[in-house]
Amino acid sequence: MSANDDRLLGSVTLPGRCAQFASWPSWVCPAVVEAWRRRGVARPWTHQRRALDALRGGSDVVLATGTGSGKSLAAWTPILSDLVEAEESSRISAIHRRPTALYLAPTKALAADQLASLTALLGQAARATERGAPEPDGVDERLRRVRAQCVDGDTPREAKEWARAGADLVLSNPDFLHHVMLPAHQRWSRFLASLRLIVIDEAHHWRGVTGSHVALLVRRLLRVAHHLGADPRILMLSATVRDARAVGRALTGRDATAVTQDGSPAGEHELVLWQGRVVADASEVDISSFLDAIDAPPGTATLSVPLVRRSAGAEAAALGCAFVEEGARLLAFVRSRAGAEAVAAQIRDRLSSHASPLAGRVGAYRGGYLPEERRALEDAIRSGAVRALATTSALEMGLDISGLDATLTVGWPGTRASLRQQIGRAGRAGAPGTSVLIASDNPLDAYLVRHPEEILGQVEACVIDPANPWVLAPHVAAAAAELPITASDKAYFGEHLEAIAERLRADGYLRRRPAGYFWDATRPERPTDLTDLRGSSGDVQIVEARAGAVVGTIDEASADAHVFPGAIYIHQGRTFHVLSLSSLTEPCAPAARGWPRLPLGASPDPLERGVVEREHGVERAEAVSEGAAPLIVAPPRGRDARVALVEEVRTPLRTRASTHTSVEVCGVEESYASGDGAVTWHHGPTNVSTRVTDYDLLRLPGLEFIRNVELSLPTHTLATKSTWFTLAPVVLKAAGIEARDLAGTLHATEHAMIGMLPVVTTCDRWDLGGLSTERHDDTGLPTVFVHDAFRGGAGHALAGYRSAREWVTATLEAVSCCDCESGCPRCVQSPKCGNGNEPLSKAGALRLLAYLRDRAPGA
Repeated sequence: MSANDDRLLGSVTLPGRCAQFASWPSWVCPAVVEAWRRRGVARPWTHQRRALDALRGGSDVVLATGTGSGKSLAAWTPILSDLVEAEESSRISAIHRRPTALYLAPTKALAADQLASLTALLGQAARATERGAPEPDGVDERLRRVRAQCVDGDTPREAKEWARAGADLVLSNPDFLHHVMLPAHQRWSRFLASLRLIVIDEAHHWRGVTGSHVALLVRRLLRVAHHLGADPRILMLSATVRDARAVGRALTGRDATAVTQDGSPAGEHELVLWQGRVVADASEVDISSFLDAIDAPPGTATLSVPLVRRSAGAEAAALGCAFVEEGARLLAFVRSRAGAEAVAAQIRDRLSSHASPLAGRVGAYRGGYLPEERRALEDAIRSGAVRALATTSALEMGLDISGLDATLTVGWPGTRASLRQQIGRAGRAGAPGTSVLIASDNPLDAYLVRHPEEILGQVEACVIDPANPWVLAPHVAAAAAELPITASDKAYFGEHLEAIAERLRADGYLRRRPAGYFWDATRPERPTDLTDLRGSSGDVQIVEARAGAVVGTIDEASADAHVFPGAIYIHQGRTFHVLSLSSLTEPCAPAARGWPRLPLGASPDPLERGVVEREHGVERAEAVSEGAAPLIVAPPRGRDARVALVEEVRTPLRTRASTHTSVEVCGVEESYASGDGAVTWHHGPTNVSTRVTDYDLLRLPGLEFIRNVELSLPTHTLATKSTWFTLAPVVLKAAGIEARDLAGTLHATEHAMIGMLPVVTTCDRWDLGGLSTERHDDTGLPTVFVHDAFRGGAGHALAGYRSAREWVTATLEAVSCCDCESGCPRCVQSPKCGNGNEPLSKAGALRLLAYLRDRAPGA
C-alpha cells in the first residue's frame, strides 16, 4: 500500500518461541486433568506448572507471562481440584464448607469472558467449536456441579442472591467488592469464610492512586476473611508488568513468588510503523487564487495547494479495509469512543463502496453500550461473525479472542504496557501476527514511530503506594464500618494506622470505644462513598426521545464534551442528534463544587504534623493534630443524575467540542521565596475547573468546517491540592529566555516536572495534572501548576513542594541528558497533553530549570 509514498517508516520483527511442556502435578484431580484435555490442553506449560506448585506450597503468586499464555489454567486448576476433593470427602464439614474462590477483573467484559470459558471447561455450556459442531460431552459430574457466577452491576438481583447463597466461584470486580460484598460481609459470610483463592487478573491495570485503592481493598478483604476463619492464597495475573515480585507485595502487603519465564509458544510478530499519506488540502486554497488560476492564460498559472498528512483514523480505515478484504480478522484500537465509532463507520463505507459483503461484519466496541449490546458483540467477536472491530482500550485486556490476524493501534496509546497488550491480541495461541502502529498528528507519535527502541523499551513501573495517608484514610473509615479497628490491624494498614484513626476521630468519621475505633453510624454518608476507586462520578443515560428507550450511557466526566445540546452522537453506526442534556432533579445546571476561596493574604491552618519520617522521599506523619486539615474530602451530596435526550437522524454532519481548563488558587498552606525574590513557590488548595465552551460543526467526508457554536454548560470543578511557582519579571532576562519562547518554556517545564515527580514521591504521572500560563489571573505572573488529579488531593504535590530542589535537579538532569534536539517523550513531551504537545521549548526549559535549581525549597 505504500509503494509510492512514505507512509511505511519501518518494521520490527518480534521473535517467536517454542513451547516448553511440563507434567501435571500429582495432586491435581484426574477429573480436572481430563477437563483440560477436552479443551485441548494435554500438558501444562512450564510457567503454569511453576505457578501451580507455588500455590500448592502456600505462596502467593504473580504469574507475569505473555498474552495468550494460558494464565487462567493456573487460576482454576487448584480450586477445581479442591472442590472435587470436597465432594469425595465423607466429612460433614467438607460438605457444608465447600472451598470458594473470588476472581477480580478490571472490566465486566473480562469477567464475563472468563465465566464463558469456565462454564465450557465445566461442561455447563454448549459452547460450539469453530466448525459449529458441539463439543464432545463426558465431563465429570462433580465438575458439572461446581457453581460459578458473575456478580457485578449488570447482574440481576436474583442471580446475585443465588451467588451469595450457593456459588463456589464468584467472578466480579473491585467496585462490587468495595460497595457491596465487604460492607455486607455478614450476608456473604458463607462465601468469605470458605475463601481459599483470590485471583486478581490484569494486575498491571492497577497502578497509581487507583492501584493504591485496590491494594487497600485487597487488605480489607484479607482482614474480613481472616476474621471469618479463612486464609486465602492470592494469584495475580499480568502480561505486562515490571518487577513482578514488588508489584505483588505492593498489591497485597505479602511476599509473593514471581513466575516470569514464559513456556508457551509464540509466533513471530511483525510490528509495522506507519504514518498518514500526504494529501493536498484543497480546503486551504484561497478562492481568489483559485479564480486567478482559472482566468490565467494556459500554462502560465501556478496554484499552490498546501500538503497535509491524512489523519490516523483515515489511515486506519484504509488499512482495516485492506486487511478485511484479504480475509484477515482484526482489532483497531482507538483512543476515544467517538474515534472508535468513526473508524468503524469508515471501514464499513469503504467496504460498501467496493460492494463487499463483509461491510456488515464490521463493528465498534466501547464503553457506554448497554449490557446486552456488549455481550452480543463479545459473542460475535469470539465466533468470527464480526471480522473487524474498532475499539477503545476496553478490549486491551485478556478476552479469549482466538483467530485474530492483525491489530491496528491508532495513535500512541500512552504507555508501552498498553501497546504490548494491544499487539498481543494478534497471533494468539502461537500463531504469527501483524500489528500496525499509526502515528497521529501529535509530535510525540511522530517521534516514537521514528525511534522504535523507545517503543520496545521496558514497560512502565506500576507505582502503588497504599501508605499514602490521603488514600489510606477513607479505607480505614470503611474498614471500621466492617470491623472495629484495633492495634492488630497495623498488619494490614501499616504502622501509622493509629495516627490516621485518631485524625478520622477528630474529623468526626470514627468513634473510639474500648473495643477499638468504630464508624460513626450517625453520619449521613456511607463509608464506602468516601472512596472513589476509579475517579469516576456516575453515568449519564442517553435516551431516545420518541421511544423512551435507553440507547446507551456515558460517564459524567465525558458527557458535556460528547452529548451536549446540538451534538452528533454515534452509537454502533447509528447517528443521533442530541436535543438536550439536563438534570432529572434540578431545573438549572448544577453549580460547580470546589474549595471555598480565601483571600490570598489569608490562609487556612497549615497541615500540622508531629514527628515526620522520611521513606522513599515521602514525608509521612507519625502523629497528627486535631486541628490539622482533613484527610478526607467528602463527596458532594445528592449528585444530580442527568439524561441526554436524542433523536436518530441521517446526516453527514459531525461535531467537535472545545474545553477550557483553569486553576483557581483557593488558599496558600505553605510558601517559599528565593533569596532574591525572583521565584516564589506555594502549596495549597486549588480548584481545577473545566468547561465545554463551544463546538465546531463539521461535514464529512473531509470534516469540512461549517461554523462554530457557543455553548452554555456548567463548569465542573475538581477540589484538589497543587504546588505552583511564579516568576518575577526579572527572570526572563536573568535566565536568558526570550518573551516569544515563554509559553513553550513554561509548557515544557510543566511536562518535564510532572514526568519526574515520581522520583521524589511514590506516584505515577497519570495521577497528576498541570497547567502553565504566561500570566495567571490569581498570581498576575508567569505560573506553573502541578496538581493531584484526585478529589481532595493525594499528597503527591505536597511531597513535590517539600522536595522541590531535589525534584528540579532530577528534572534538569533528565532533560539535559536527553540527546534529542527539540524535545521527545523522554524529556518534555507528554503522552496525555491536551494541547498536542505544542508549544514546547526544550532549550527554554533547560534555562528555566537551571535557574530554578537554586531557588527551590528543600534541602
